[in-house]
Amino acid sequence: MDTAVKPGISPSLTLKRRFSAPPEKVFAAWTDPQKMMRWMGPQGAIRCEARNDLRVGGRYDITMIMADDEHNVGGVYREIVPNEKLVFTWAWRSTPERESLVTVTVKPDGAGSLMTLLHEQFFDEAARDRHNEGWTGTMLRLETFLHTDGMEKPHGKFVWNELNTRDVEGAKRFLGATLGWTFEASPMPNFTYWVIKKGDERIGGIFDLSSDTRCRGVPEHWLTYIAVDDVDARLKVALAAGAREGRPPQDIPGVGRMAVLQQPGGAMVAWLTPKPM
Repeated sequence: MDTAVKPGISPSLTLKRRFSAPPEKVFAAWTDPQKMMRWMGPQGAIRCEARNDLRVGGRYDITMIMADDEHNVGGVYREIVPNEKLVFTWAWRSTPERESLVTVTVKPDGAGSLMTLLHEQFFDEAARDRHNEGWTGTMLRLETFLHTDGMEKPHGKFVWNELNTRDVEGAKRFLGATLGWTFEASPMPNFTYWVIKKGDERIGGIFDLSSDTRCRGVPEHWLTYIAVDDVDARLKVALAAGAREGRPPQDIPGVGRMAVLQQPGGAMVAWLTPKPM
């Protein structure tokens, strides 16, 4: 993510993401209102309403509903290249005079896609930083959506690896120095989750054990996540088969619903029902 500001130039930010979905699915996620409503919005968004007139000069409007508020943003399409590029203005209803510009480009990358989001012409650095936090959470929601919309259901597949530690900064230094990984902050309620990246690919995460009192006494460890179609129902089956509950099912905003269990042999594992699935 590039947030450098040069004298006399309006602040901007660039985010890159690699998705397993082909370019046409990524482009459709940005342009089909029914699809936009399933992922657009930052972490904590309850739901989204979207409508658009997909043509150069056409307008779009998005309402992001939060627990105690709602945010309205809209703009006009400047450039549309199907499955490749989308350029549109961006202005919040509360501050219509602060219009910025978003450019989304999508390129084939093997069997998937490489998407670049450039958001420029911010009013100031504070606005840039707020949008960087919002877009980072929104990209997590887009990634989950693309993995589950019309694609093979991930039930039974390994989908994530997570380091659970109380020394987050020490772990980042070690993994960065030894493996060349980089780390991207993803703000969550009451703590920051760190996404592990290998280049542009998101390959895992780092969870701060000290942020959860239920983890008191739990040693540092790696936790594997397996996707399941219904974590609540599957956990009942697992408990009947001899497993023990490590962490009850809980909703992770923009990601899905997860639980941690101990298999009969003692191994700990996380089960996750991605949102949507």
